[in-house]
Amino acid sequence: MNTKWIEKFKQIDIAIAVVALVALILVTFLGVIFRYVFSKPFSWQEEVQLAMIIWVIFFGARYAFETHAHVAIDMLYDLCPKKTQKVLLVLIALVVTVVLGFIFVYSVDYIQIMFRYHLKTSILHWQYGVIYLPVPLSCICMMFQFWADTVCELRQVKEEM
Repeated sequence: MNTKWIEKFKQIDIAIAVVALVALILVTFLGVIFRYVFSKPFSWQEEVQLAMIIWVIFFGARYAFETHAHVAIDMLYDLCPKKTQKVLLVLIALVVTVVLGFIFVYSVDYIQIMFRYHLKTSILHWQYGVIYLPVPLSCICMMFQFWADTVCELRQVKEEM
């Protein structure tokens, strides 16, 4: 099975998160310089920072799943026998899927309301729906990533038995 397109697709969210992080750092740094050195603060700085923080967090979240950088309590899992570990893996995957599904459904509803009522930022007039679009997209990506990792872990546990 050719999975090169999957790897390229996975790099898109990382690239977006990196660009958003660089933009966030740059806007914040320039905002400090212009506020305290030139006494000319940016009126739009907070709106850009809000958008970039959301994009960094949610586009970077799938990568955190891939690299196992999310907080986990492995001690209890490691103490369990292999058969119990398999059950725990499935239960954890189901809980994560339900939580991400819940966030997905309600974030889509929330974004639809934003688009329906044309909610925009006050200074730059950016659509709030576009700013929050990474939330449901990242939920889908995180679900796929988590289930792919869970399947791999289940295979490892099965081989170790």
